[in-house]
Amino acid sequence: MPIAAFDGRFAPAPGAARLLAAAAVAALLGAAAPPPESDSANQEIERRLSLDPAPAKLAGESIDGEALRAFYAERAWRPAWSENAEALIAILASAGDDGLAGLSLHLAALHTHAAAESRTNEAESDILLTDALLRYAYAMRGQRVDPADIEDDWLVPLPPFDAVAFLEKHVDDAPAALADLQPHYEGYQALRAALAALRAKSDAGFDWPKVPAGPTIHPGATDDRVAAVRRRLVASEDLAADKAEGAEYDSDLQAAVALFQRRHGLADDGLIGARTVAAMNVGIVQRERQIALNMERWRWLPGRLESRHILVNVPGEWLDVVEDGHAVLSMRTIVGDLDHPTPVLRARLNSLVLNPVWRVPADIATEEILPELKKNPRYLVDNDLELVSSDFSSGSPESQGAGINWNKMTRMPWPVRQLAGSDNALGKIKFNLPNDDDIYLHDTPNHKLFDRSDRALSHGCVRVENAEALALYLLRDKGWTQEQLDDEIAQGDTETVPVPKPVPVWLLYWTAWIDADGAVEFRDDLYDRDQHLAVALNEASRLPVMLARATTPTLPPVHKVCDGCRLP
Repeated sequence: MPIAAFDGRFAPAPGAARLLAAAAVAALLGAAAPPPESDSANQEIERRLSLDPAPAKLAGESIDGEALRAFYAERAWRPAWSENAEALIAILASAGDDGLAGLSLHLAALHTHAAAESRTNEAESDILLTDALLRYAYAMRGQRVDPADIEDDWLVPLPPFDAVAFLEKHVDDAPAALADLQPHYEGYQALRAALAALRAKSDAGFDWPKVPAGPTIHPGATDDRVAAVRRRLVASEDLAADKAEGAEYDSDLQAAVALFQRRHGLADDGLIGARTVAAMNVGIVQRERQIALNMERWRWLPGRLESRHILVNVPGEWLDVVEDGHAVLSMRTIVGDLDHPTPVLRARLNSLVLNPVWRVPADIATEEILPELKKNPRYLVDNDLELVSSDFSSGSPESQGAGINWNKMTRMPWPVRQLAGSDNALGKIKFNLPNDDDIYLHDTPNHKLFDRSDRALSHGCVRVENAEALALYLLRDKGWTQEQLDDEIAQGDTETVPVPKPVPVWLLYWTAWIDADGAVEFRDDLYDRDQHLAVALNEASRLPVMLARATTPTLPPVHKVCDGCRLP
């Protein structure tokens, strides 16, 4: 299904709502004591932070001494937060609303210090609050880990951010500035609301009822497990509350099961099989974590996307052409299989090729085509393939492998290409988006595969369901019609057509999002990127923020990008 708000539009940040918690936090902390003389606090802060090496602990809490020293030295060691402490602590206390529940923000220590009246406690409180604000600011800008450090095919650079400079700039208006740090994308805000709804349930001790395993349940059947399915779907509001009882699998329940299946990327066949039951038995807390990880990925994006762009959500196996926040063209896609993951990248689509020729990468020619030739010397002819060499011409018997003893070869000695035609792996149209990983969008001769619910079937490139519609969209400024496109393709010549206005293309990775109907959609973690991110965030949380950002993660990359070996 398409994703709502995969766009660059800004929604109002709910900063005001977060600040409403300040009064409650103030009551928890107690009335603040009158501050001691500022010079005494200055001297205490300077004494604590001027040590060499910089302190790594304060009041039993891990701190980032180097970052704190840089911040306070710039302001002559003066305390920073006496006027806004309560509002700032309220913001920190609400970090879980943005999926940052595991972030260490010194809240317990700040509570303890608030009750004491001394120069030492004032200095320590200010330092701890600054350290917490640095952690919070870095986290809200997605700086806890660099995705390129944990995925070697994550090719979208992380936007830089300096939390020390940010706090220095916003000492006087810190509550508003911090509230404004969260991404303003509608997609992020919608996930934030969904996370709040799930957290409210899990905090109250509620979880979705479990469905026992067993044989596949077909529509019309009567089964004791149907009652459990009903209760599960009522709990997630996929089924009306008055349908919660009964052992018969009727049409109302079938519609609810199909809806649930679509929202989880499953075949909406109404069959309650093992995959459907497994998806139903994922608990609320697990889905909270999944949403939080996807919110982290929103924080890795720039402040906004281009007003016009093409977006492919790889786990969603879906493409949207977006204009001013609205999808004007949408279609299913086929993405890389588990051994050939489609990378995360941004590129510009600048041309398309009609009747493309596929140039087979050398390692694929050796590893896949050569073994086939040893079994069948006519394999090149049968698959519209030919050898490329200056020693023989295209279409000659030599180019088709005639007279060659393939059994003596351990590697393919010539380049191989597949000629344009109905069986070409790229189909009728290829969309060029130059990038170092040799990824592109293209048509396919096998459109039946788009009917599958799981479409991770390619060797990394993205096959699109309606290549002609995408081509006509891109060439609309040239006035191309369907008739003209059909005529050009029918001629059979390979033709490169520049796109008048190149379009940014984003290949992104979301396993949770809010669809156009306002429902939460979940997908399997296709390439284990959720898992890798969870491990990396856990490792980063154990270190001071600036040290964490400078430390190579212990989790090694799993997916190796092969140089020039992408298959359609």
